[in-house]
This record gives sequence, C-alpha cells and structure tokens, in this order.
Amino acid sequence: MKTTITNRLARSNLLVALTLVLGCSSSPTNISEESPPQKSTVEYVDELLASAQTQSGSAAAELTLQALETMLNAGFIERAQLEAEQHNLSVDIPSDLRLRYLMVRAQLDLQSGHIESALQWLRSPLASEVDTMSEQGRNYFLLLGDTLVTLGETTAAIQAYVSSSITAPKNETPVLFEKLWIALTDLDDENLANLASLATTYELRGWVELARIVRIDEFSIRSQLDSIAQWRRVWARHSAVNQLPEALVRLQQTWNQRPSHIALILPLQQPAGNAIQEGFLSAYYQALEISREVPRISVFDSSTITSIYPIYEEATAAGADLIIGPLNKQFVNQLAQLPVLPTTTLALNYSDSTPLDKENLFQFGLAPEDEINQVVQLAWENGYRNAAIIAPRSEDYLRLQEHFIEQWTITGGAVVSEETYNDESSYAEIIKRLIAIDSSEARAGRLLDLLPRNNMEFVPRRRNDIDFIFLIANPRQGRQIKPTLAFYFAGDLPVYSLPSIYDGQDNQSENNDLNGIVFADAPWMLQESEELRLEMDTNLRQVQGQLQRLRAMGVDSFRLYPRLQQFYNQGVKSMRGSTGKLSMSKDKLFTQPVNTRLAMRCFKTVMQGFLRLISLVHS
Repeated sequence: MKTTITNRLARSNLLVALTLVLGCSSSPTNISEESPPQKSTVEYVDELLASAQTQSGSAAAELTLQALETMLNAGFIERAQLEAEQHNLSVDIPSDLRLRYLMVRAQLDLQSGHIESALQWLRSPLASEVDTMSEQGRNYFLLLGDTLVTLGETTAAIQAYVSSSITAPKNETPVLFEKLWIALTDLDDENLANLASLATTYELRGWVELARIVRIDEFSIRSQLDSIAQWRRVWARHSAVNQLPEALVRLQQTWNQRPSHIALILPLQQPAGNAIQEGFLSAYYQALEISREVPRISVFDSSTITSIYPIYEEATAAGADLIIGPLNKQFVNQLAQLPVLPTTTLALNYSDSTPLDKENLFQFGLAPEDEINQVVQLAWENGYRNAAIIAPRSEDYLRLQEHFIEQWTITGGAVVSEETYNDESSYAEIIKRLIAIDSSEARAGRLLDLLPRNNMEFVPRRRNDIDFIFLIANPRQGRQIKPTLAFYFAGDLPVYSLPSIYDGQDNQSENNDLNGIVFADAPWMLQESEELRLEMDTNLRQVQGQLQRLRAMGVDSFRLYPRLQQFYNQGVKSMRGSTGKLSMSKDKLFTQPVNTRLAMRCFKTVMQGFLRLISLVHS
C-alpha cells in the first residue's frame, strides 16, 4: 500500500458532529406525551405548529422550537428552513430559547452547506448571554467550534472547544478532546504562539503547553513520552491528565512496537545513495544521544544488482523487521509486484502503480511531480489563470511539462504559450517568441517598410494574456532567463519554478539574477542554521543542490521509522520533516505538501529579496 498524510477536516465530519449536538440539545417539552408512536413525524410537526398558533410569547416559541428541532432531526431541512424563516424567535423570549433558536438556524444552514451563514447565527449578539456552565452552553460552544474548524478559523475553534469542555461529562470528553487536539496540531508555530499569548484560563494554557511540548519533541517518540509525563506532573489538575487524546495514548504502544532491526538498502557506489545514507546515519546518531534505545542498522549495497529480490530476501533473513529502500524506481516496481511483502518496507521512491491493498509497503520520495502540483496549487490560489511555460528540450522534461499542463488544465487554468530550449538556444529568441515580442517586431518592420522615416521610434509590446510563467531550469540557466524576461518588458510577470533553480548556495551577486522566482523547496535547504545540517556540513563532504535534498530525505526516512504504523492507523496526521511537512495518503504515499498560509519567505538580508517557497512551514 501507499500512504500520504493530511491534517484537514472534511466538511462531512461537521455533519457527523451535528448529530452529537442535536442529540444533546435541550429536549422538547412534553414530546413523549404529545407524540404517540402511531403518529408520523409530519403529523406531529403539524400539531406542534398548529398549537403554537394558539399560544403567545415563550409558550409559542417553545412549541415552534420543538417543531423545528423535530424536522431537523428527521432530515426535513427544506421545510424546517421555510418554517424558521416564517417564525422570528429572536426577540421577546427568554435567553435560553433564543439560544436554541440560533443553534437550530445555524444547524439548518450547515445542513444546507451555508457555513458562513451558520457562523453569523452563532456569532449573533443574541448569543452573548451564553451560560458556559450549562448543558446548552456546552452544546453551543461545541457547535461553534465545529463550524469554525470547517471555515479554517482554527484558533477561535480551539477556544470554543475549551469553553465546551469546562462542564463536559466524562462520557463526552473523548470526542471533544479529539476535536480539540486535531485543531491544536493543525496550527503552525506562529499561530500556536499567538494562542499561547491569548490563553487566560488554566484549561487553555494547559492544552497549548501540551501541544507545544509534543511538537518540540516531534523527532523523538522517547522524548515526547518523557515530556508528556512531565506535563502531567506540572498540570496535575488539568482535565486532559486522565483523558489524553487518543494519539498520545497510543504513543507508548507505538514506541513499544517500534522496529528493532532496520535494513537499509541503497546504491552506495552512487552519490545519491551515499547522500541518503549520510542523512540517515546522522539522524541515527542524533537519536542515540537522546536515548540508547535505537534500532540495530544493517546496510546493503544495491549498486550492482539487477533484481531487488535476492538482496531483499537477504535483509529479511538477517532478521530485519523494517526495510528502508530501495531507491531505484525499477526495484520499487518489483516489490510492488510481489503478492506479499514479508517485511514492512519504506521504499525511497514511488512505484508506477501499486494496489491500494498492498500490505507492508510504504513509499516516500522526492518527486518533481509533487513539486509541480505545489506550483499549480499556489499559482491558482494567487489568482493566476493563464500560464506560459519555458522548459528544457528533452524527453524527461517533456514529461514534467505535460504533467504541469495536465494539472493546470484540470484545475481550470489555460496554457497560452510554450517554449523549449537546449544549450545551443538563444534565450533572447525564446523569450521573444514566448511573449510575442517577435510578432510585435515583425509588425513594426512591415510598418517601417510602408512608411520609411528615419526618425520613427518603436517600442515592442508583449502579449498581455500571460498571468505567470512556469520555468524549469537549473541555476545557471535561470540566471540568464530571468534577466532576459526583464529586458523584453516581461520583468513584472511572476515566475514559478522547481527546486532545481536553486543550488543551496547563498551567493548574493549570482542570486540577484534569480530575484523574484518562486519555488518549493525542502526546509533543509532554506534553514542552514538547522543543527543537524550544520553538523553534517562541518564533518562530512561538501555537497549542494540535489545531494543536500537527498541528505534531508535520509534524515526523514530515519525519523519516520517508528511512526509508520502510527501514520497508517491515523494516530498522527503529519510530521514536520527536513524535506517538508510529511503527510500520508490512503495508499501509503508520503508527500510534502505546501502550507500555503505561510509559504513565501523573503531573505532580504542575504538574498536581497529572493523569494523562496517552502514545502514545510514549521507548525
């Protein structure tokens, strides 16, 4: 199987949560007496509404609310909406009835997919008198939290969940705490710090502190367990002390069941294999400094083999309970074809196709297709619709170009211009064709032929239907192409690229020519002060570019080793890695999606405004 991880809540989860809220809402008065079993829901609702017409004030409001709640529970959403709009229960009734009315209106909007409208009801001034100590108040804050999560207002949702938890009975806290914990783990570092500054209650401060210590020790389960134990001692009166979120409860089990013997299969006679091994072993020795409880490591060289099966069998026979590798796509394809994998395996590449029910096979790689998908996502979210492409002229790059076109058009965009180049190409001519400067020059030439005048001035005009340029290039090529765009009146066009545009060297004078290019890259490449990278750069051979990225991949492959089943069982949704924010899909593919909220970073001090898009935002 393959696996990828995400940390977002689907809207469908909110609808499920509504059932809990509805089931816990204030019970309609005298329902059992007025609703005999033989009566249909429609008949019962009709009787309630008819009775409401004969009453006034609170009595009428109570009957109407019973009817609306009954329709909501029965799924009669359209009729409930119509009846709710005809009966304004927001004034001249007790506050508890007003709150019930607001919650009903909000739930009806949620069921209809009108999330923003639901939030308006819940944030109405009429809800200002909520009693946080009452059952109704608890249900209100739970509904508010679910709605805020769906809209991405995570910080506010957490505050609502904490308010709901104050008086929650023990049988309701597991579900509530799971919602709260998922929301906390969805916050990035900056927003978590902001929430900490806003935390004025013991409960909220305790939750924030728990999230922070778990995140700080994210690379080590052993450290997380020790920190959680310390947190329970310090926050002894906190509600979560005896009711930790399920992901944290399972952490000890995950640690106890971690692999004890890892077989690392890499092409050690190739620079790529060496780079991954360097990253893997560096992370291993870093873990050893924290705890002696590290797995045994056996390394197998796959440089000269033509089939993965013999070396895979050798690793299994040696007693490995986890195999990391191979790196070669052909070998990963061979493993994917096996009916059964006897040993849990984290392949360091993606197979061309793997059955979703493939047991024991996880896949983790640095695929340019993933990087292209990030470019598509970010360009679209920035409002761009028409793309132009500049790419090398070769079979491999044609595949990437086609992948971009496919993903961009599926998203809804259009590709309006394409150009390819090789080492002999004139970048000036390529750019002129791409933005139609050559056509403008040709029109001017024809005009001059008709009107021969020595004092005529001509300023060429570029086509105006290009929103951004997708560029595939290495640093040397990029340093020539970007200034050429400016020379031909296209310096204002946004340029998106792949990590290959950057070699990891902070050469200010050279990188000025790359100024403004946006691309996705591993945090390892952008955070040179990272402790483990500094140590490796000091003690190991000097590498740049893709080899540095492969070192980061090696680091992440080690840090993933105890968490594979945790990811698979949804005990953890994501993990900050050196290659990005690691998440696992249902087919067990690990990817590094961009966090678009904080994706762009500007390094003005060193790079003079060189924009770089990062695939992991520490959160």
